[in-house]
Amino acid sequence: MGYYIYLVMLDAGHTIKRLLLVVDSDINSIRYSKVEISDSGIIERNGNSIVITIPREQIRQIKLCYDTMAKNPFCQYFLGFTLLSLGLIGLLVTFFAGVHGNSPAHAEPGTFVFPLVPAALWLMIGAGIWLLMGIFRARYHLWIYTETGIRKIVFDKTVDIGEIRQFIRKAQVNFGYEIDMSVLEKNHLPS
Repeated sequence: MGYYIYLVMLDAGHTIKRLLLVVDSDINSIRYSKVEISDSGIIERNGNSIVITIPREQIRQIKLCYDTMAKNPFCQYFLGFTLLSLGLIGLLVTFFAGVHGNSPAHAEPGTFVFPLVPAALWLMIGAGIWLLMGIFRARYHLWIYTETGIRKIVFDKTVDIGEIRQFIRKAQVNFGYEIDMSVLEKNHLPS
């Protein structure tokens, strides 16, 4: 047995009725994107497999956030900067060594030698740039404060904030979760 919540607006003498939320007391869980919320806890899924499970008893606070998708941004920054720097320095050293005749690959004229060292250095530079760019890619996720620490449950990259808002309202109404959506106010999105 369920019930519906409608938004009724009057616009120049016309009544506009829009369905906001369907509340169903018979449902066991709701799922949007990778996030599944039930009365027993919150689950992050990848397809049908479970990635993270957080039991309801351990949850202290839930907050909707929009920031980097990196699990450890400082470590990712350090590793990306190190790879980029060492790759650039190594590439410059290899170039100047080759210009002055001290190339590590000596070959007879007319033979082909694959430049393994420069190729590896270019891969280091590419990996460093990719890691650094990953710090600045943001997406919506749930910060879940538990007894043992903070857990991050992420939504897909291409989610609609309106659908996330509706999903959170369903979780609040159906299962009684209190989810802080102050990020919507900070981003000037109507909550």
